[in-house]
Amino acid sequence: MTDKDPNYIPKLEKAIAQKYGAEAIDNPRKFWTKEKEQEYIKQSKALKKKLQKISEQKEKVEQDGFLINKKLLNRDNNRTCPICEKYSFRPKDDLYLNKFECCFGCYVQWIEDREERWKSGWRPDEEKK
Repeated sequence: MTDKDPNYIPKLEKAIAQKYGAEAIDNPRKFWTKEKEQEYIKQSKALKKKLQKISEQKEKVEQDGFLINKKLLNRDNNRTCPICEKYSFRPKDDLYLNKFECCFGCYVQWIEDREERWKSGWRPDEEKK
């Protein structure tokens, strides 16, 4: 079978019908309804929103001279340690930034075994940093 054969399409339809069943080659208008049309439109809009959201998450944004994945910025806007002022992508620092408002390194240096002092408001002096 080649596409120059005038009987190519009927032969192809016959092969498809044998393999997948007669409904595979039926005209869609035969079973398409207004309800199915509305459902299709609804699914198309949902897919478009999903693809747009994925596209936005893959966008790169310039921050401090670097291109950073926008998804990372949306998750947590402030990933800079207020003590040492280092920017961190490490998930381990998330815990310490949320609980003690500092990165893991600063936790080890200034807070570990002195949590009560930290909770009372003590912070290292500028010259000690």
